[in-house]
Amino acid sequence: MNRIQVLPDYIAHKIAAGEVIERPVSVVKELVENSIDAMATSIEVEIMDGGKEYIRVSDNGTGIYRDDLKLAFLPHATSKIRTVDDLFNITSLGFRGEALASIASVSNLILRSRTTDTLQGYQISFSEDNQAVIEPVGMDKGTTVEVRRLFYNTPARYKFLRQSATERRYIVEFVSRIAVAHPHIAFKLIADGKLAVRTHGQGELKEALANILDHRTVKDLVPIDTKTEWGGISGYLSKPRLTRKSRQGQLIILNGRIIESSLISSAVERAYAGMLASKQYPIFFLILTMDPKIVDVNVHPAKSQVRFQDDSQLYQEISSACREILLESDLTHKLTSVRTTDSVPERSEPQQVNLEFEQYFPWQPLTWSKVDAFLQKEKRMSAPSPSFDYRDEASAVEVQPAVEVELEAAEDNKVAEPKTNIYQIKDQLLNGRIIGQFRQTYILLETTNGLWLLDQHIIHERIIYEQILNREQAAFVQQTIPQTLHFSSAEAGLVSEQLDKLRDLGVELEEFGTNSFLLRGIPQYFAARDIIVDEQLILELVNDLSQQKNWREKAAVTLACRSAVKAGQRLNERQIHALLAQLAETENPFTCPHGRPIIVRIEDKEIERRFGR
Repeated sequence: MNRIQVLPDYIAHKIAAGEVIERPVSVVKELVENSIDAMATSIEVEIMDGGKEYIRVSDNGTGIYRDDLKLAFLPHATSKIRTVDDLFNITSLGFRGEALASIASVSNLILRSRTTDTLQGYQISFSEDNQAVIEPVGMDKGTTVEVRRLFYNTPARYKFLRQSATERRYIVEFVSRIAVAHPHIAFKLIADGKLAVRTHGQGELKEALANILDHRTVKDLVPIDTKTEWGGISGYLSKPRLTRKSRQGQLIILNGRIIESSLISSAVERAYAGMLASKQYPIFFLILTMDPKIVDVNVHPAKSQVRFQDDSQLYQEISSACREILLESDLTHKLTSVRTTDSVPERSEPQQVNLEFEQYFPWQPLTWSKVDAFLQKEKRMSAPSPSFDYRDEASAVEVQPAVEVELEAAEDNKVAEPKTNIYQIKDQLLNGRIIGQFRQTYILLETTNGLWLLDQHIIHERIIYEQILNREQAAFVQQTIPQTLHFSSAEAGLVSEQLDKLRDLGVELEEFGTNSFLLRGIPQYFAARDIIVDEQLILELVNDLSQQKNWREKAAVTLACRSAVKAGQRLNERQIHALLAQLAETENPFTCPHGRPIIVRIEDKEIERRFGR
């Protein structure tokens, strides 16, 4: 029977190192964070072979005194905390005192350092029997750490490393992110003799972003800077058209520390509700400042996971602040390159939307009195109308297709500041001159700064979507002659489970015999459009309603898409006026619930440029 025994120090150190040092980027992270804690204003990283063979981190920080060099390599030796209470008021990036000891136990390490108040630096290295050797060395103020042959003495760990190119990519990503988190520090990364990342440390977040992002990404960022009860939120959010298929483009910085938080990511993503296509994620760079006492960073050895004192308040305030900024910004699509063409591309079918948020925002109800007030104020109708008939076949002004417009990225590399806010956008919707329809699908609107193209189907989708969400129970129209709907036994069971929710949406069903239901009422907006309610639509709604979360939002998307005016449908000027007035009343006039743009702009200067004016 095996007996319990105390492990030798060198084995214990290797076990501890496994929690802190997983791969080369872990070494870079720990050393760079030490440099930041040492108040460095310039940090240079050099790697070879993806960091597996060589890593060097040099800084111009405060340095380490000679007498502290040995202590720096002892486990749990640190200058950053003194008492247990300090664990609940951590302002430094490092605090455990494990990094140098862990790195030294799995590599060949040399550290050189010189403090501000000394004329000479000192170097510490370790012999084969792990004895520290300290000797004087000439150097500038700061600290340099060289790490060679990572995991040379733990082959089981080494074999789990990826190819050098992959390990290099991890390091490039980390240095790029930490440079954004600390824009006042100049960073340089040299990989295999080539410059990979460089920032100048001028203190501006946009300058740091411009150095590490492509110009197409930079130009589609919206700044955020707001105060909250617990601290502040600043940084940049991407416009809805700039997304990725994962959260890879998201960066969260808390008190200078890069963290991972599904809570914060979800809060920001909720702010984009109804603006993004399914399975698309926004890009954002969010900097949070808060009292260290209300956040616990001592959760994981890598210090990337944190716990907050009040998750609910944090979630709500971040989501609300981000949504407010987005809706106050100009999220219309700007087209800047025009070329002639003989054909018009076919419209793509809308994607299914997946709205990942727990509660919908309380939009104000839209009433026809508000629409009439807008229209009377602007004197754009001869008489107010409480509704419009989509079956009206009155002639509409047509514009023949002559050009196709495509997106072109801005050539500058500066973060775009929104020039137009949501109130100006809504004013243009109410005051612009309607030119007519293009292909009986797009509305052409002349505004003060150019030509707008608006998709009539998704305008109406947005209007109906918000109307449905705003009502606790939808108004329905009683059917004079109830329609009988038939389902399979399994389908009928699913429908029966959702009868109450269907009623909330304005669909009144009554069980009628085996696997059949009488359709006694349909939503009012369906009746006005002669929308057919059949078994397929009911099953689509039941699928939406069976979701544990966001069932109303999902169902609203389905209903809005089904009942909205279609592409290819002729509208007269009165109908277009009413559509634009209702759009101006929505919370988000920029995108449909699927995330597609409602408004596309061609500015005067672009049209003039194409005509050589």
